[in-house]
Amino acid sequence: MIKNRLFPWACMSLLVLLLSACPSESLEAPGVDTGEEIVKDFSMEPNIRMAVYRKEEIKDGKQPKLTYGSLDAYFVTLGEVVYMVDWNDLADFKNLKRGEKLKFRGTGFLARKEKTGENFKVVTLHGF
Repeated sequence: MIKNRLFPWACMSLLVLLLSACPSESLEAPGVDTGEEIVKDFSMEPNIRMAVYRKEEIKDGKQPKLTYGSLDAYFVTLGEVVYMVDWNDLADFKNLKRGEKLKFRGTGFLARKEKTGENFKVVTLHGF
């Protein structure tokens, strides 16, 4: 009888131990903070769940609490890296052309797509 009572607790304890031992995913995003690259592609994804956080929040290996919300996200592929376009920069996004050379600058924000776990640097276009 005692064995039957302890078994669920032992399973729960083991599960908690395994989950706490798993390394957390990196919140770093690929790409550079400032540069000039060729526009390969650009797109808009309506009503997707994203978390936006400041780059300083992840310094020293800290894991901030991410809050996801729905938004229309605008993405641009510069060189081989996909960046998220700053939400105040949509006029420049609408004038993009594939093959044009574009200057960009990071905003200090990073974004994470909830569905895929992808991380992006948020940039302003023509940012100099």
